[in-house]
Amino acid sequence: MNNTCAVIPAAGSGLRMGGDRPKQFLSISGKSLLERTLDTFCRLPFLSHVFVVVPRGHLEEARILGHAVWNQGGSRARFQVVEGGLERQESVYNGLKAVPEQCEWVIVHDGVRPFASPSLIESTWLASHETGAAIAALPATETIKLVVGGRVSRTLPREQVWMVQTPQVFRRSLLVEAFEKAREEHWAVTDDASLVELLGGTVKVVPGERTNVKVTTPEDLQWGEWFVSREA
Repeated sequence: MNNTCAVIPAAGSGLRMGGDRPKQFLSISGKSLLERTLDTFCRLPFLSHVFVVVPRGHLEEARILGHAVWNQGGSRARFQVVEGGLERQESVYNGLKAVPEQCEWVIVHDGVRPFASPSLIESTWLASHETGAAIAALPATETIKLVVGGRVSRTLPREQVWMVQTPQVFRRSLLVEAFEKAREEHWAVTDDASLVELLGGTVKVVPGERTNVKVTTPEDLQWGEWFVSREA
């Protein structure tokens, strides 16, 4: 029996994108960002459940979209929509609470990273089995400065700096413990691995993909259109 679940946070408002529609529902070449992400996950053979977390006003839209993807992809994994929170951390926690106890591993992947390859997701999943946690990330290619108040504080050693992506994969019990501790201690972070780090866990790093872009701005959307047109 498959013992891996996925939580897809897609509950953001997309303020940096502009407009009045959450960016996860914006389209690239006729398919929404969320639809493209789910299309990849529905084809992963090692998943038992997929939980997509969306804003309250878009629950039914996400259900219709998700079930259409599942019917086309023929996935055996179960699909469920969960209501998101005000912040990403709360949304992931809402999704995590829906994950059944028999699920041993949890993949967390941004709903607006529609171009992550199945091989990257699988590689990160396999790496997590070594330490209980793994992330996809890219080594920095530019000189990195720590800037405080508009002035350079110091230059960071570039070879030690990595830019973090999703997927991030964790042993479910470890991630639950980290989120519950975060609620007790009022930890606020921008990625899930940070909670595991604060808990003292070891996080394995898997080389990410340059094309695994988080679509955040109109320029990212334009890049996605170009990328899809190349693949057509």
